[in-house]
Formats: sequence, C-alpha cells, structure tokens
Amino acid sequence: MISQASGEAASGGASPRQGMAAWAEQLQRELAGRGLAVASVPGKGRGLVAARSFFPGEVIICQEPYASTPNRISVGSSCDHCFASGNLRKCSVCRVAWYCGSVCQKEEWKLHQLECQAISALTEERKKMLTPTIRLMVKLILRRKLQSEKAIPSSATDNYDLVDALESHISKVDDNQLVLYAQMANLVQLILPSIELDLKEIAHTFSKFACNAHTICDPELRPLGTGLFPAISIINHSFVI
Repeated sequence: MISQASGEAASGGASPRQGMAAWAEQLQRELAGRGLAVASVPGKGRGLVAARSFFPGEVIICQEPYASTPNRISVGSSCDHCFASGNLRKCSVCRVAWYCGSVCQKEEWKLHQLECQAISALTEERKKMLTPTIRLMVKLILRRKLQSEKAIPSSATDNYDLVDALESHISKVDDNQLVLYAQMANLVQLILPSIELDLKEIAHTFSKFACNAHTICDPELRPLGTGLFPAISIINHSFVI
C-alpha cells in the first residue's frame, strides 16, 4: 500500500505506550530516513507525522500488508499474493487459495503450507465458516509464528509488535459485537488447534481489524481484498498541532 501527500489520511491510529521499546526505536530510525516520525499528539494519541515538507502527490510511505486476504474465498476472484485476476489456479490440497502463477505461489509457500494443512483438516461444514476476516486472522497468526521462529524475515516496518501496538477501541465496542468477536476467536482456535492462542487477544485483534485494516483495490478502485498495514495504520485523521 502507498500513501501519498494530501489533506488528510484516515485510520484507527495506535495506542500510546510508556517509554520506547527496541522495536519502536527501530521504527523511528526507519521512518526518519523517509522524513517521517511517530509522535504523541495531545488529545489524539500516537500518530505518524511529517518531519520534512512533502510535495503534493509525492509518495510518503509504501508498505506491503502484514497479512491480507481476497474478499471472495474459493471462487478464484484474485491471487492470494498479488491480487491479480488472470490465469488463476486453485491450491489442489486445501482448494481455498488461488495463485496467478508459480512466482506468487512460491512467495506465499512458507505461510500457505501451514494454512493449507490447517484448512485441509477442517470438515466441509467448518470450511463454510471460513470468512475473509477469519482467514485474515489465521494468516496473521501464522505469519507471527513464522517470524518468531525466524523462518521468515522481519524488519522495523514488518513485525508483529506493530500490530500489537495498534489501537483496538475495544472499550467502545457494543456487547453484541464483543460476543461475535469471542465466537470468531473460538473458530480461529478450532482452525489452529496446534497453536496456543490467547482468545482475548484474538478478540482484541478482530477489533483492531475494524479500525485499522484497509481495503485493497484495483486501479479502478474496485475492492479486491483486505490487508493490515501496521505502519501505515499509525496515520491518524487530519489534526491541527
């Protein structure tokens, strides 16, 4: 995802933290090279601010999603990796993931190998409950697992600590939605029985999706899927300092 200079940018922002952890220091150093900084704004919490002037239309920040998923599952609407819509082939094992070619399939393989095993073990009835939001959570958890095991790389702008620091606004969620998040968290546990999960944390992360996830669109702005871009999500709505 690319953010460009404009009047405002909208997202769920991030919750303030006391002190600065090592990952936050690394993020600040990375952003400084791009003319950006994370700052605590009175009354607004933590937000991404410009440390230099940008020209209108200039690219401010570009980030790949930490986790993403197509909007339509099992029908082959777009590639799981690049979201292209042509020459799609279905994973022959789980029959859920689609790829436009071997390059994208190889890029996703370490993550999809784990996801594929989990989905393949589900009954057909439970596969029907595999919504895009549930799959987004499953892919996020598996990516965190792979990064923690050093099976895939992480960086200052690509790590789970950034997701963990995002604001969930869970205190503003009504009871019915909280019950739904709890049910969704239990479903994720059924899909990933071999991973020890904190169901409360999963429910909070679903709430983070609601105010931090972004729609992935094609060049004509037609929605293709959803992605979580944790560094870009630090951008708040316009504010006056």
